Amino acid sequence: MKKIYGSLALLVSLSFGLIHAQTNSSSAKSDSSTKIGVKIYGFVRNDVIFDSRQMASANDGELSLFPQPVSKNASGQDVNAIPTLNMASILTRAGFNITGPDAFGAKTTAIIEGEFWGFTGGATNFFNLRHAYAMLDWSKTQLAFGQYWHPMFNPDCYPGVVNFNTGIPFQPLNRSPQIRLTQKLDKDNHLSLILAAISQLDMPSPGPGGGSNTYLAQGVTPNLHAQLMFKVSTFMLGAGVDYLSIRPELSSAGSISTNRVNSVRFLAYTKILLDPIQIKAQVTSGGNLNDQVMLGGYLGYNSASATIQQTYQDTKTTGFWLDINTTGKKVVPGLFFGYTANSGSSQTGADAAYGMGIGTSGAAIKSLSRISPRVEFVSGKFKFGTELEFTTASYGTAASDGTVSNTTSVTNTRFIFMSKFSF
Repeated sequence: MKKIYGSLALLVSLSFGLIHAQTNSSSAKSDSSTKIGVKIYGFVRNDVIFDSRQMASANDGELSLFPQPVSKNASGQDVNAIPTLNMASILTRAGFNITGPDAFGAKTTAIIEGEFWGFTGGATNFFNLRHAYAMLDWSKTQLAFGQYWHPMFNPDCYPGVVNFNTGIPFQPLNRSPQIRLTQKLDKDNHLSLILAAISQLDMPSPGPGGGSNTYLAQGVTPNLHAQLMFKVSTFMLGAGVDYLSIRPELSSAGSISTNRVNSVRFLAYTKILLDPIQIKAQVTSGGNLNDQVMLGGYLGYNSASATIQQTYQDTKTTGFWLDINTTGKKVVPGLFFGYTANSGSSQTGADAAYGMGIGTSGAAIKSLSRISPRVEFVSGKFKFGTELEFTTASYGTAASDGTVSNTTSVTNTRFIFMSKFSF
């Protein structure tokens, strides 16, 4: 409880501090070199959620992933076939858009944003930092520092689903501390090159000690990303490559371990406006995508050995999604389709698995699919949204290379009713 009050006190103090700064700057002489501008934004959101069976999810079921497998009790009943009904407002958020005086010949801006979706010790409703991001903008170059969307998630091209999960585990989802350079490459500023060095915080990599950002930190090499993006008012096309190298253990078999998991990930996306229809799509493929809240991770070899150091091999995952919606202002229907598959690793003989939906024996996921029609009703700053989501998981038996065979499918039907007031 003290942590909740402390978080609220911090948010209120920050709000008054920024408003005070804005008031002082407004009363001062008009001087672009000293003026500070602050715009408060956010929304109050409430979700009502019904699931036809138990789901793998987080935070009161808000961050839903996939249906749990069949699990029969002594009477032969599937205990995961029990439905649930939930209601939550923890997605409510607030943020500040801040403009400041020029620095180094560049315009300066910043974003600070948080929400009540944070959790600790199994408890929810804690204030959680989403973004803390400062930018220097020149005519052709932007240099940014802080926590923001990972470049594999493009805030201008992601599924418009009602579900808060924004299309995971088919769509990458990650916010991380980073240093990012965006360079305009043409005279009309339509073509951009994005280069980033990224750390981990809220979405860490899995490992022998559980999910942790220390595996990347003790590997010293940051997560590296390069991306090209072409954007005009009615069309967007982008492609990128991402390199992640983690060091899961410092010591193994009685000596210092330098074994790493090196993974290359690729993405390509597009957005097309054909009024009155908007089409968005993305494909993501590569190794150890668990930090993006997608299927996969990596396998461990010799994990139980006291004399042979544990080695690692990432598993490969490919995910695709397509999202279509109208461009209406009052009634906005839409449709989402997603598919993702686990291809295992290139090496057999693993005896440990670190990630989501993968294994070296027993139950694991071969593929997931989802289709979800939706409709939103908008009036002013208020919005109601409903969505019917069908997610199917194909479970089977994992082999020592992480591949899955002998599959059976289970499906969850989720109904969502969302209300949202934006400010």
